[in-house]
Amino acid sequence: PTNAALIAGTKPFSITPKTPGTAAFTATDTTNGSMTANTSPSTTINAGAFTKLQLLLPGETAAPGTATGKTGSPTGQTAGGAFVVTVNAVDADWNVVGSTHTVALSTSDTNATPPAPAALAGGTQTFALALPTAGSATATATAQTDGTKSPNTSPSTAINAGAFTKLQLLLPGETAAPGTATGKTGAPTNRTAGSSFSVIVNAVDANSNVVTSTDTVAITSTDPNATLPANTALVAGTKTLSVTAKTAGSGTFTASDITTGSMTANTSPSTTIDAGSFAKLQLLMPGETAAPGTATGKTGSPTAQTAGGAFTVTVDAVDANWNPVT
Repeated sequence: PTNAALIAGTKPFSITPKTPGTAAFTATDTTNGSMTANTSPSTTINAGAFTKLQLLLPGETAAPGTATGKTGSPTGQTAGGAFVVTVNAVDADWNVVGSTHTVALSTSDTNATPPAPAALAGGTQTFALALPTAGSATATATAQTDGTKSPNTSPSTAINAGAFTKLQLLLPGETAAPGTATGKTGAPTNRTAGSSFSVIVNAVDANSNVVTSTDTVAITSTDPNATLPANTALVAGTKTLSVTAKTAGSGTFTASDITTGSMTANTSPSTTIDAGSFAKLQLLMPGETAAPGTATGKTGSPTAQTAGGAFTVTVDAVDANWNPVT
């Protein structure tokens, strides 16, 4: 209470303790300092009724009796690395209250697998939580067996990418999805022989989060006739490169780390390469074999024929890269 004057030598005051344990109270004369103060005997202060949950992340410390019930701020965590979260049953002033209610932990990281619900022991329980997606996230504690208690959500916590472990290659039609099992969504869309398209190479951690790196990467293809980019350094862990497939059919593309050979290369799913538009005719003599996608479109040389003897020639409608066109 605020300081107040005695009336006829006496005055009642209202006091609200906030922290359980023991406490003493002292009365002091602020008008006449020569008067002897008086201190009460030690008084037991018990926690109040269970009114809510408290959730503590690494970097936060419980501070019962304070306005927020804790001090500190969440420290950054590494994507995919487990860290300890503490859940307490508390009274209105954040004092731990004995409870055995079952609590569940959830998170804003939709790619995370939350720990199984568990019962409080003496009003508290710890959980191991791992968040695979870099960025920021919150955690929420809910009392499963007492729906009258409001859930408690943590402040936003920084989740940092882990160590560089592998490359990720994205073709048109694929989109990065950090933190997921495959690291991407979608499927490669058909490409046209002879038309360039962009591929994205990312340096990523074990959970497909982009990691800063300047390693040099190379692109290879199962299409031996493809036009591929020169080996190029990543910029902040990523690089967009231009690729041109030449041979119709299907093929894959692979990104490899030239600087650090221990990094896992990444090969795309099989991609359909469609023939281009009808651009010219191709004529094959005996001894010549079609070789779509190559510079000349065929291999071999015409074999000698006998005057007056019939022989077969083949005429194909082809695109600019000698792929047959209907």
